[in-house]
Amino acid sequence: MDPCIKDERGRTPYMLAHDKEVRNTFRRFMASNLEKWDWHTAKVPSALTKEMEESQAAKQAEKDAKKKARAKELKKLRKAKEKKAQAEAAKNASKTVENQVNASTSYQKGQSQPNSGLKLSKEEALRRAQAEEREKRAAAAERRLAALKIQGGGATTIPGTSEAKSAVPGTSEAKSGAAGDIYCSCCNTSLAGKVPFHRYNYKYCSTSCMHVHREILEDG
Repeated sequence: MDPCIKDERGRTPYMLAHDKEVRNTFRRFMASNLEKWDWHTAKVPSALTKEMEESQAAKQAEKDAKKKARAKELKKLRKAKEKKAQAEAAKNASKTVENQVNASTSYQKGQSQPNSGLKLSKEEALRRAQAEEREKRAAAAERRLAALKIQGGGATTIPGTSEAKSAVPGTSEAKSGAAGDIYCSCCNTSLAGKVPFHRYNYKYCSTSCMHVHREILEDG
C-alpha cells in the first residue's frame, strides 16, 4: 500500500485515519522505512521509534502518578475539611444544649424563689394563727375564771382566818392559809369538806376549773 496515494479530495491515508493508534502505525512504519516513500507527501508528520514510545510512556506514567497524588491530596484535604465541619457542628450543638440547660436552670431558680417566699409566708401565717388561737383561749379562760369568781361571790374565806381573801390562783395569800387546808388549783376556793377533781398533781373544785386551769397551763 502506498502511503502517498490520495483520494479525489487530495487526502492521504494518514489524513483519513482518525484513530491515534492507526496514525502511530503509520509513524512506526515511517521510522522503519524512511527512504522508501515520500513521507512529506504522505502527510505523516514524524517517525515514531521504540525509544520515543518508551520516553512517552515514562512521561505519561509520571504524569499519571502526579495526577493520582494530586487526587489523593485533594481527597485528604476534603476529608479534613469535612471532619472540621463536623467538629464545628458538634461544638455548636453542644453550646446550644448548654445554653438551653443554663436558661432552664435560671428559670427554675427564678421559680423556686417565689415558692420559698410563699412557703415562708405560709409558715408565718401558721405561727400567727397559732398565736391568735392561744390569745383567744387565754381570754376565754380569763372570762371563765371571772365568771367563777362572780358565782363564788368574788372572795373566798380561808379557814382559820377572819378575813376574806381574793380568789386569785397562785397568789401568796392562797399559799399562806392554815396548815392542812386544801384549795382549788384554779380559783383558790377551799376544798374542805368537798371531794376534789384531780388532774396530775392538781386539785379542783369543779370540772370547769379543771378545764380552765388546763388551758392556762397549755397557753402558758
